[in-house]
Amino acid sequence: MPAAGTWLDAATITALATMLPVLGAAALWFAVPDIARRASAVPALLWNLIGLTAVNVLAVQVGWWSFGTTGGGWFGVPADLIIGWAVLWSLIPVLAGRWIAPRYAVVGLILLDIYLMPVLDPAVRLSPHWWWGEVVAVITCLLPGVLLGELTARRRRLRLRVCLQVVLFTAILLVAIPAVAATMSGRSAEAVLDQVGGPFDLALMQVAGVVALVAVAAVVEFARHGGTPYPWDPPDRLVTSGPYAYVRNPMQLCGTLLLVLLAVITGLPLLAGAALIAAAFSSGIAAYVENDSLATRFGGDWADYRRAVRPWWPRRHPVTYGEPARVHLARGCDPCSELTAWIVERSPVGLEVLPAEDHQDELRRMRYQSPTVVVDGVRAFGLMLTHLNLAWALAGWVIATPGISHVLQVLVDVSGGAPRDIAQD
Repeated sequence: MPAAGTWLDAATITALATMLPVLGAAALWFAVPDIARRASAVPALLWNLIGLTAVNVLAVQVGWWSFGTTGGGWFGVPADLIIGWAVLWSLIPVLAGRWIAPRYAVVGLILLDIYLMPVLDPAVRLSPHWWWGEVVAVITCLLPGVLLGELTARRRRLRLRVCLQVVLFTAILLVAIPAVAATMSGRSAEAVLDQVGGPFDLALMQVAGVVALVAVAAVVEFARHGGTPYPWDPPDRLVTSGPYAYVRNPMQLCGTLLLVLLAVITGLPLLAGAALIAAAFSSGIAAYVENDSLATRFGGDWADYRRAVRPWWPRRHPVTYGEPARVHLARGCDPCSELTAWIVERSPVGLEVLPAEDHQDELRRMRYQSPTVVVDGVRAFGLMLTHLNLAWALAGWVIATPGISHVLQVLVDVSGGAPRDIAQD
């Protein structure tokens, strides 16, 4: 792009800053035959669209830079410039990753941006402290976006790419969609937040928190089987455990419920419309593609699971396939023996209750063990509850959530439930 600031107007500079990255990305898209890499570039694009919009709103508010164009904006920043910037920082480096190492692409983009920002005047007017905004944008948008795209394309660092995807999907569901709905309704974020409060809203927020934690449990279950929620980065095995033992589409169901709850809490009817659209898409086009793909990959196993578990209406009791999970509880511990009797009385599905004394390891806490997970203590208790019924499973997924389970474990330990030696038989 030429040093245009002195001889092109703001509209022309904006058009060039938008079209050149888009045309470059389109050329790379057709040059890259790898469908997985193409698909991996999309999360990077979404990350940058959301992140760069937020950074530019912040930049205008704190005075790092301002824009010389009017109209066609998102939250006070030019949409076309954000699109061009996001494409430049996502589609191009991820698609080019087929030939160029990501670190070289990132360094090149940073240097290019340092050159371009000052020459975009009058479309972008910089203050002396504009480089603060550049640093924030690189750290929050460029680096994690490219990392997410590259890790997804190469299917590496499962936990990290799952965490990045969770952050992205959370931002889309809880920030981007509500922000768009508020803007389309002619309401500011401050006006929406001012009306939130009171016992009813607080109760709905707690319900929303439980729904969100069930979605997290579904994501964790995918990760245990080697995949992520992104449709082009799925597990290699059919997932029928965790929330999937109760309903086929727990993440879609939770996402739809969260939009409905947000619609009530914020008073934005458009969020209910977004929930309806999401449910219709998931039940229609997405379900058709997913069913065909899973039938091809898993054959009879998928057919059996599909007959037993409904897509949107959860079962009361779970279904299990394959090897059962096991929970090991000490016979010589009065609380553990009472818990054993309590569990057995409720006829858990797909769970064997065994004495900890017979375990090959010297256990010091109760242990839950399945083909995909081995956990002790509070997390073991939480996962054990998921084998009873849906009500207990909801409590179990909340208890077993990383972070919550750690806090609960500390509380249990200081209350007398610390690890203890178990005599082996």
